[in-house]
Parts: sequence; structure tokens; C-alpha cells
Amino acid sequence: MPVDTKKSDRIKLIQQALQDQKAIHLREMAALLDVSEMTLRRDLGRYPDKFHLLGGHITLAFDPSEAADYKITEQGTRHVEEKRRIGKLAAAFIKPGDTVFFDCGTTIPFVVDFIPDELEFTAVCNSLNVLLKLQQKPNCSIVLCGGTFHRKNQVFEHRDESSILDSVRLTWAFVSAAGVSEAFGVTCFNFNEVEVKQKVLRQARHCMLLADHTKFDAVKTAHFATLEQFHVVVSDKKMPKPYRDLIQGHGAQLVI
Repeated sequence: MPVDTKKSDRIKLIQQALQDQKAIHLREMAALLDVSEMTLRRDLGRYPDKFHLLGGHITLAFDPSEAADYKITEQGTRHVEEKRRIGKLAAAFIKPGDTVFFDCGTTIPFVVDFIPDELEFTAVCNSLNVLLKLQQKPNCSIVLCGGTFHRKNQVFEHRDESSILDSVRLTWAFVSAAGVSEAFGVTCFNFNEVEVKQKVLRQARHCMLLADHTKFDAVKTAHFATLEQFHVVVSDKKMPKPYRDLIQGHGAQLVI
């Protein structure tokens, strides 16, 4: 493949990854693309109108007048350590031979990071950022749910009456959420995620909710589940105590 074509493909993948994550570390993106950090820096340097490097993180270029707004979106990067810990705790549940659904979102890729390379398992996913992580695991068989690609949240949505998920039986469903509320249930931002989330919750033997403490007592637009539907909830130590009591009261396992 010509060098210019490879470079163009890398730029497209970076843009797609940043549609959801807002910022991604240079080192992580270089590993995803299987190039050196120096090569990636050179790529980015050729497109100052597309990308910025801030504190070792790649971001989409923004107008200086939008800097204050960017600081708001940047808040998500403050919870990276919580998400990393959640990912490590969740990954420990995966055993050889398991078939696992990995949901979309920015927490789920951290789960993949902590899966041992030697572990043989089957992964089912419907998002680009998770796929990019899973392809680095040499003993992982990947099933990608195809369909219409939504750039905003990097999800593939299949709108036919049947999909590949209908023929898959899951050991685990690792599901993310943008809001968890006792009164209003478990929610996400986008309606194009709801059908898949609900289907895997029905078909998995074990369902796990991954949510850092900022997600609790939050309510987003699209409802897809109740807390009672999850067998395991993984969060961080700042998780509100009322929700700890609520989850354990339902008989679910709480891991923090």
C-alpha cells in the first residue's frame, strides 16, 4: 500500500476515534495504529487545521473562541483513572472460552486493555473504538455487528428485524451507561444504542454494568434498562453509598 494511502487511512481512523472520546493519548493512538509516536506526531503536524496536541493528548482542532467550551468537554479526561480501574476489575471476570459482548463508550476499551493476550475468548461488539482495541488481542475471535455507522458515538446500528446478535449466546454482556437513577433507570445519550443494549441484556447469562461515580443520579435521554437487570455492577470508590445499598439490596454483586 502506498505511503500516502497509509497516512490518509491513519488520519481517517484518528478522526473517527475522536468523534466519541474528544481526546486520546498520543501513545494509545500510536499503539492502535501500530506506528511509532514520532510517525504519528509527523502525521498530525501536517494537519494543524484538523488536530491539536494538548498535554500529550490528541484532540480535534477547535476555534480559539471555543476554548471555554472545550474545557467543559475535557472534564471527561479527569476520570481516566477511575475508568482504568473499572476496566481492570471487569476484565478479571472473563474466562477462557467465554463469549462477551463489549458495549460502546469510553470505559469499555479499558476492559480490553486488561485482558491477557494469551486468553482465548470470543468478543462481540458494535462500535469502532472497541473494535480497534480488540484487534490487538491475538487470541480473540471478533464478531462485529454491522450496519449503519454513526460517527457521533462510533456505533454500528443494524435496523433489520434480525441481526447477528440473534444467533449469538453470550456468557457476559458488558454494558456502559451515561446515567444511572433509582427513579428513572439506566440511560444513555443515543437512541441508536438502545436496541442492542436491550437485546444483549436478554441474551446474556451474566450482565454487568460499568459506570463510574459521575453516572449515578444522572438521567439521559434514552432509557434501556433497570438496575435490577444487572448481575454485577462495577464502579469506583466514590460511588454514592445509597446506590451501593440499592444494588446489593437487589442481590447483585458490587465491585469497586
